[in-house]
Amino acid sequence: MEQHIGAQIRTVIEQRGMTVTEFAKRINKSRENAYSIFTRKTIDTGLLKLISGVLDYDFFKQFSTEYTVLEAAYEQNLAENKMLRDYNLLLRKEK
Repeated sequence: MEQHIGAQIRTVIEQRGMTVTEFAKRINKSRENAYSIFTRKTIDTGLLKLISGVLDYDFFKQFSTEYTVLEAAYEQNLAENKMLRDYNLLLRKEK
């Protein structure tokens, strides 16, 4: 699932009732640079960590949750593949 991090940052800023000018000052960037952040699909992890702290919001958590879901699906697929291989071996032995 592709995330648009800039749009998410802007949403959290609006939820916090923070102005773009205040946000820019808190991350030590120009107002124009803050607006450019809102258009980004990706962002440097160091900057995202700073923004997470300023907004008191864990932007990393959603990616960690997505990874956990994908990892669980992968493990399930591995187990199903093993079961199918074992079943295939049994069918071959019966021939």
